[in-house]
Amino acid sequence: MKISFIINGKNTEIDVPPDRRVIDIIREDLGLTGTKEGCGSGECSACTILVDNESKLACLMVAPQINGKKITTIEGLAGNGILHPLQEAFVKYGAIQCGFCTPGMVLTAMNILKKNPEPSREEIRKGISGNLCRCTGYQKIVDAIETVAGEQLPVTGEQVSESGKTRRHTSHIYRENIIKKTFMPETLEELWKILKKETSPLICAGGTDLLVKKRYTGNTLIFIENIEKLKGIKDCDEHIWIGPGTTINQIIYNPVIKKEVPLLVKAMNEMGGHNIRNMATIGGNICTASPAGDSLPPLYLFDTELELMSEHSTRKIPIEDFIKGPGKTSLKDGEILTGIVIKKPSDFNIQHFEKVGQRKSLAISIASFAALLRINNGGIIEKSRFAWGSVGPTVIRSHEIDKILNGKTLSIENLNIASEMVKKSVKPVDDIRASAEYRRNISGNLMLRLFIYK
Repeated sequence: MKISFIINGKNTEIDVPPDRRVIDIIREDLGLTGTKEGCGSGECSACTILVDNESKLACLMVAPQINGKKITTIEGLAGNGILHPLQEAFVKYGAIQCGFCTPGMVLTAMNILKKNPEPSREEIRKGISGNLCRCTGYQKIVDAIETVAGEQLPVTGEQVSESGKTRRHTSHIYRENIIKKTFMPETLEELWKILKKETSPLICAGGTDLLVKKRYTGNTLIFIENIEKLKGIKDCDEHIWIGPGTTINQIIYNPVIKKEVPLLVKAMNEMGGHNIRNMATIGGNICTASPAGDSLPPLYLFDTELELMSEHSTRKIPIEDFIKGPGKTSLKDGEILTGIVIKKPSDFNIQHFEKVGQRKSLAISIASFAALLRINNGGIIEKSRFAWGSVGPTVIRSHEIDKILNGKTLSIENLNIASEMVKKSVKPVDDIRASAEYRRNISGNLMLRLFIYK
């Protein structure tokens, strides 16, 4: 397939297989080797690039996703031989180490400072947590980013292509195609027409799961990331509507979400690194139906309803009825998720989320815990809701546990009683990350963390 895009200010057209990874296009087809590949699975962020000024991972994108886009690699950051201020800061503070991971860190830092021009040191550390460097610590890296915080940074130092000429390339490096055909509809009407013609297509939003698992060997892949009706956040009085194509970072930075459902923000902040969150969508996290999905425990507590649509019908379904088991949902043929409706939890004054993994960042949860509590001035729990992730085939809810603390003080004794009930209610399994017994104990112990609100 032929795709065209602007890379570092130069118009470029290239003929590539539809499943060719962007990292391979940049490095092998265009010869821009400043972009590095480390893990190839979205965990190290060495391959970070800017796509329409948003930091994304080139190893998790395929050719159609950059068609018509503006791309900046580390080569395009400097202009006229002069380093970008962020590059200068990395040099000044010696934030280089071996240098392999540095291009990805610089471009991630660009995006972090775009979203938050004056971050704290802790916010900087959190932002680059997805950029893993194994040489040494992050002290000098944080120093370098902090020193340019608050400055008016140029987006890039890119130059316009000479005489407006277009660079044309043909990829001569082919591998066996996973995907035979790709589509990127702009509207739902276009999507319905494609679904009529194609047999068993895979519908993809952010795509952060697709290339990691390489699980799709069918003929057709449909990217829905360009359908504007599937994006956005609306404050609708008693509820909030979120488009399934809304990215995780768009949710995290949205003022309505921060104010009304901070529990969701806390959970989303635990999902991958900054660049993954620029790509992954809430709809994808729901439809993947993983027991470890970070957004799911909060969404269960918010009485969330999902809007499902096909060409000729629309229906709503509670999220607990939508997810049937690991990787299994209630979606019918020709039907997609078109909206997430969250009821504002106005009856609660505490929203708590915690996740246990094998490391602090970029970890699939061993167990996660979400809680909504209403505690009066006398320290009595008037109302409560709890949910656990990654300890059963779906999110675990128990109305008995919800009620056991109601009318009682938030004491360690009462929490211990509830903790023992939790251990009997969850349904964990043994896997590579943890044993069932460990998950059972962790699930109960997470309940004890609520004592911090005493």
